[in-house]
Amino acid sequence: MQVKTSALSRFLSLAVVCIGLALLPQLSQAQVDPPPGVAQLDHLDGTFSIQLAGTDAWGLASENMPLGPGDRVFADPQASIIGRMEVQQTRAYFSPGTDLTLSEMDNHGVEYGLASGSALFFSDGFGPGQAMYINTPNGGVAVAGSAGFRVDIYPDQQSTVITNFAIGTPIQITGGGGFVTVLDQDHSIQLTGTNPVYAQPLVPAPGDTFARRANAYEGQHRSALAAQYVNTAMVGYEELDNAGQWQPASDYGPIWFPRVQTGWAPYHNGHWVNRPFFGWTWVADESWGAAPFHYGRWVVLGGRWGWIPGPRNVTPVWSPAQVVFAGGVQVGGAGVSVWFPLGPGEAYKPWYPCSPQYIDRVNITNIQESRVVHVQTTYVNIVNVTNVTNVTYVNRTVGVTAMRQEDFAAGHSAASVAVKVDPRQIEHVQVAAPAARPPAQPVVVHPVARPAAVQAQRPMLVNHQGQQVAAVAHPKPAPLPVKPAPPAPKPIPGRATAGAPSLGNKPVAPVSTAPAAKQPAPALAGKPGQTTQSAPAAKPAQPTIAPKPETAARPGQPAMAKPQPPAGKITPATPPNPAPARPAVQNPAAQNPPVRTAPPAAKPETQKPTVKAAPPAPAAKPEATPTTHPQPAASGQAKPAGKDQKKDNKKHDEKKTPPEKPE
Repeated sequence: MQVKTSALSRFLSLAVVCIGLALLPQLSQAQVDPPPGVAQLDHLDGTFSIQLAGTDAWGLASENMPLGPGDRVFADPQASIIGRMEVQQTRAYFSPGTDLTLSEMDNHGVEYGLASGSALFFSDGFGPGQAMYINTPNGGVAVAGSAGFRVDIYPDQQSTVITNFAIGTPIQITGGGGFVTVLDQDHSIQLTGTNPVYAQPLVPAPGDTFARRANAYEGQHRSALAAQYVNTAMVGYEELDNAGQWQPASDYGPIWFPRVQTGWAPYHNGHWVNRPFFGWTWVADESWGAAPFHYGRWVVLGGRWGWIPGPRNVTPVWSPAQVVFAGGVQVGGAGVSVWFPLGPGEAYKPWYPCSPQYIDRVNITNIQESRVVHVQTTYVNIVNVTNVTNVTYVNRTVGVTAMRQEDFAAGHSAASVAVKVDPRQIEHVQVAAPAARPPAQPVVVHPVARPAAVQAQRPMLVNHQGQQVAAVAHPKPAPLPVKPAPPAPKPIPGRATAGAPSLGNKPVAPVSTAPAAKQPAPALAGKPGQTTQSAPAAKPAQPTIAPKPETAARPGQPAMAKPQPPAGKITPATPPNPAPARPAVQNPAAQNPPVRTAPPAAKPETQKPTVKAAPPAPAAKPEATPTTHPQPAASGQAKPAGKDQKKDNKKHDEKKTPPEKPE
């Protein structure tokens, strides 16, 4: 028996060693490879400020600016438009006065932090073990499936109102003290306080200007013609429809031609910023620049610049810029930064740490197989050649941009400070990393026009586990302090309750409010010149936001016309009106969405409390137009409260919620 035990022990030890050696390349790859992508800011046309991770200063956010975990955006309350943050398969449209942070973006999903204002969130759905998470001042939201919902923050009420639209799936809401509820479609709920939390179901409100414009942008995203030619995991692809035209077939496959002025060239109008993981990253001035400058290849065809996306059936890998940096070039005896766009089939050499597997993926997913281009099985040997001089880059004579290294590092406009180089210096290109030295700390390239009307200190929020977290990168949760029970919130103008409230998971007497008059759902935006149609009443048969299949002609599209964002200034309206939300689920062990694996819990005393700004003026009456809170999006006709309540509760108990993720 002793001999057998010893032999078994040696066998197990050998097996462990072999498994470890087999996993070593994967562990090494995970340690050096950059994140799966970045977030993208777009639709900016006002005063939007950004506080980069690791800094207290505010800078001016620019169109197409790439974001990472810990980056915080604030929309000026006087802004006339809305903004959008696009992260993986999620989109957040936010109103003036919104304080929004990207807290996490990894293989577990996406985590936002909303401290003020209003935002519409849309998700195309996640894979196993992934979800979208929203942290708010009063509770956390989690959803794994396709979803569409709105979150409004009322600082004067110390409340958060969450409205789930009819087009998505149920969402889970968690608060302090073990509060958990599942919010069905076309329902809404108001959370007040933190631990304990006062939960009051509300009737959904009709849509406002902000919601209609956000839904118009979302409709444009889902009905984009570009989805026939690109993989829909590509960030910003819908912007191509209105900025150029597609040629379905060419020697290089499908090709897109932008509508630009004569003499235009890719990677010439914009500037460079230094971002975590990726290093120097191109920020295009073109409003449609989110996709063509970070995926695919460029070529001059018929005297016009055209963009060639990668294969449509493969999820593309984002890169900071699909360009070649030429080393050893000088102008007037001084070194300059020189680059030009990669052409069809040409290998991309990352200038940031990454694994051989990453080099293969970022090239294979961005090169289109065609009659004249063959996609290699590996690109490691190609890009790892120290002195690549035998490659004839097709764009080295037509798309070159150069600038002094100090202008490059300072984020100056390339078009404004470009210098000319002797073409003979780049006849035989030596591929090199950008020569400009990155700054020691994140740099705010463009100062804000006026100071952001928000505290520089990061706000404290509540996550999907009912714990306290700061609006920072990779937030460390801490237990929520127990506080005195909050008083019943004052009725929100224009909002009606829709069921019994609860306090700390215990029913309490409802606050009497006059029921709000039923209002029809807003008209769905249609194409210019088309007559809009009002949404049907009571649980309308709206299209479901489904995950986008990679092979469908137009994956995940709702059957709606392609809307265009309405013009005009947004006037923030009274906050949202939620739908009859189900009473809080008292069983925290109900089917939950995946629980994000968090860093070790921090001690409560180490968390700095948020310095709250002075509360805004009290909300105006319904007929007035307040400036503090925007009106929530419409989610269909509200159900009459109290009708067939037992039958409705039974139906709710049978509702299937997102799968639970093991901790």
